[in-house]
Amino acid sequence: MLTSGNSKKQITMIDIEHIATFRWTTEQASKLQSLRGNMSRRELSLKTQELGLRVAHQYIQQLEQPHLFTKRIKSGTLTVSIELLNVLCTALGTDVTDFFNSAKILTVVGSKILPETVK
Repeated sequence: MLTSGNSKKQITMIDIEHIATFRWTTEQASKLQSLRGNMSRRELSLKTQELGLRVAHQYIQQLEQPHLFTKRIKSGTLTVSIELLNVLCTALGTDVTDFFNSAKILTVVGSKILPETVK
């Protein structure tokens, strides 16, 4: 358990193959905009199409401005599939850890974590 000031936060490590979707917040939205930089949403959409999973430029806009769209969703929460996030990361030349502050990429061989692979 990690503690910060008066708040406690539990972080659990789980193999990403067991994760279907991630909750998408304004934090991830800002990171997506930053990683996209001067690339247009249409250009990013074309890059994802070349990778085999087209992410429409309209959906990229929704990911960058979730506050405009979550009111329309019954749950009030925007989620993103791991497949979609992976294709966006590949198109942007990055990985999932850039979207989540507590994320780390570890290489596990057998039951051992290779420490030099922690990112």
